[in-house]
Amino acid sequence: MAFAAPLIRITGEESGGFHFRGGSRTGKTTASRVAGSVWGGGDGALGYLKTWRATSNGLEGVAEQHCDALLCLDEMGQVDAREAGEIAYMLANSGGKQRAGRDGSARRSKHWRVMFLSTGEVSLADKMIEIGKKARAGQKVRLVDIPADAGGGLGIFENLHGCGSAREFAEQLKAATLECYGAPIREYLANLVLAYQDDPVGMTADFRGLRDDFIRDHLPADASGQVISVCGRFGLVAAAGEFATGLGLTGWPVGEAMRAAATCFTAWLDQRGTLGDHDIEAGIQQVIAYVEVHGGSRFEELLAGAEWESTVSNRVGFRRFDPQLSGWNYYVLPNAFKSELAKGFSFTEVMTAMVKRGLIMPGRDKNSQVLRMGRHGTMRVYVLKPGIINAPEPKPSTRSNWTDREMNEPLPSGEEAREPVNQIFH
Repeated sequence: MAFAAPLIRITGEESGGFHFRGGSRTGKTTASRVAGSVWGGGDGALGYLKTWRATSNGLEGVAEQHCDALLCLDEMGQVDAREAGEIAYMLANSGGKQRAGRDGSARRSKHWRVMFLSTGEVSLADKMIEIGKKARAGQKVRLVDIPADAGGGLGIFENLHGCGSAREFAEQLKAATLECYGAPIREYLANLVLAYQDDPVGMTADFRGLRDDFIRDHLPADASGQVISVCGRFGLVAAAGEFATGLGLTGWPVGEAMRAAATCFTAWLDQRGTLGDHDIEAGIQQVIAYVEVHGGSRFEELLAGAEWESTVSNRVGFRRFDPQLSGWNYYVLPNAFKSELAKGFSFTEVMTAMVKRGLIMPGRDKNSQVLRMGRHGTMRVYVLKPGIINAPEPKPSTRSNWTDREMNEPLPSGEEAREPVNQIFH
């Protein structure tokens, strides 16, 4: 990462960051110190590192000072939760707030290109939950969350290189960063500038080619634009590492930077859990979770006799037990779907994605259907996939459910649609 920051301008990439998240004493800060030592440092506190303990206004100046360089921010837990999301957006968007001078004229706003490396025991999403907010997809793409545990019982490390413990290795690395720092970037920049002066078009094409090779080799099929964007940033880091290796600055074998970037990209994908658009995935999961939590209290049960039907307060839809499925079928009212089940997300995007995946059973010409809802007559509803959640079979009751004959009874003439209900069960 330390070598990738100067390539942002050359390749035309956007600013962005990576966040190592994990428990205390896993080696997160040590890794950040090693990255920072490429650029500078030396004092016994944090060396080249800065801390998250700042306001967004304060970090504007810090980001501008680190333009085209690496910015390391240690321990996210120290930042005010109200500032965390704004800072992630601000750093990745390469610009500060537009402010007015005393006379009302526009002041020069701060701008930068920066690659930033963050550490913390909590993620950005965890931090924002503290104030009841959700991290948006844009924030998670701009600050990529990587688990700091490599899975080998050594914290962030994969190899202790002869040391007796991870702690001993971390202390050795810290001691090295206090003695040796700043020299690699001088040599790196000198070679980068000379090569770029000789052939700017060729240099740009070479780095983009390495990045594109990484994307081709490691991007899964059917990945969303968000995943492609993140994969490209990992690819830029890999390209920078390979260039530094070619200059003799890392001591790594050829291909090691690519392997390391691929390892972290895979770890990010695994913990993300999906290749799709994050907000759409989160919206779908919210809809399913809503049914899981409120299936028995907000959905009115369709029963055979009107005298047995009960009124549900704040009803969002209806449900009917399917003996063959041994579970419930759910019908959601359109306005309730928008205002409650998909609250906080784009209703159209979530609904369209659910239809595409078969989680909503559409009608002939619309994504909703017009069906008979017991004593309420015909109503337009969104029909959720049968068995979208698993539920135990209800206890035996003297009340019988609506029969297939009654549910499939033709609608009265002149009604908006005549869609047999049984098509949603088969």
